[in-house]
Amino acid sequence: MLRKLRSLLPRPHCRVERHGRCRFALDPNYPLHVREYYHHCVGLFVDAFVRADAAVDVVFGPQPSPFGPQRPPLRIDLQPEHTLVRPGGRDSAGAPSGTVPLADGSGHYLVRLADEAYLRTLDTIIEYSRPNLVNVRESGRFDDLAARTTLVEPLLYPPRFDAGGRDIAALSLMYDDRQPRRRRFLDDVRRASLPLRNVRGVFDAVALRRLYDRTRVLVNVHQTDDHHTFEELRVLPALLRGVVVVSEDVPLRERIPYHRAIVWCPYEALVDTVRDVLARVEEHRARAFDDALAATFAAMTREDREGVEGAVRRMLAARG
Repeated sequence: MLRKLRSLLPRPHCRVERHGRCRFALDPNYPLHVREYYHHCVGLFVDAFVRADAAVDVVFGPQPSPFGPQRPPLRIDLQPEHTLVRPGGRDSAGAPSGTVPLADGSGHYLVRLADEAYLRTLDTIIEYSRPNLVNVRESGRFDDLAARTTLVEPLLYPPRFDAGGRDIAALSLMYDDRQPRRRRFLDDVRRASLPLRNVRGVFDAVALRRLYDRTRVLVNVHQTDDHHTFEELRVLPALLRGVVVVSEDVPLRERIPYHRAIVWCPYEALVDTVRDVLARVEEHRARAFDDALAATFAAMTREDREGVEGAVRRMLAARG
């Protein structure tokens, strides 16, 4: 998906910023649906390079280096795609089988690395999804890439768990709502007369935070029958802002630190589950948003910072 979006954008160009002794080439036209996450990751790496007092050049994204050949830059970029894809899933040709079993016991998920050749040009690959990272690492097929991969979860907002001001009963954020299974879900919602609003095209961090702060329940639905990585880029920022989340079930959910705060169900039960959650939303809020979840988010924030600092140390050591 990211490759397709990039192909529709103008030729990438850079904005060069200097932080301490480090120069960063940033992409102001990074794909809109992950742009806020991109900025979040840039901020973490800038802070880590400054603390390391590094005199290096860094290209953050796919754009050509503006720095000249005298000092080759370090290259960092995101891996924002689903790796947990069922055999035969869209854009998965050539992907090897991994070790994560399919729910029906018929085999294993593929380990789909979109644009693997590009990922191999990077000094650090940023991964947003812990299940993605588990899928890649435990497959044993991409050890070299896994060693260069750093988990940065999309902790885009400070936590806000209170229930006040939430005038939107239920929300979905399906930009491409023409996908058959998403269209079917929305049709079922309409027939059931559920008060769910699908909002398309809101990607700005401030606008999204305002939307989440008005929402009681977010519903997460996979785009296809085959791409099953948990959509943390959508869900985690909502959970941080106190939205009760109903999600279609996913593989490796027990590896997600906050999985107990999510209401999980199969696709076929989504409408009934949303109806039940809306009827008992305060009970679900009390169960999800407690001191344990706040502590989990604090631990994830520390882990992300430590992971980024480790990645910076590794890259600088490799440069000598």
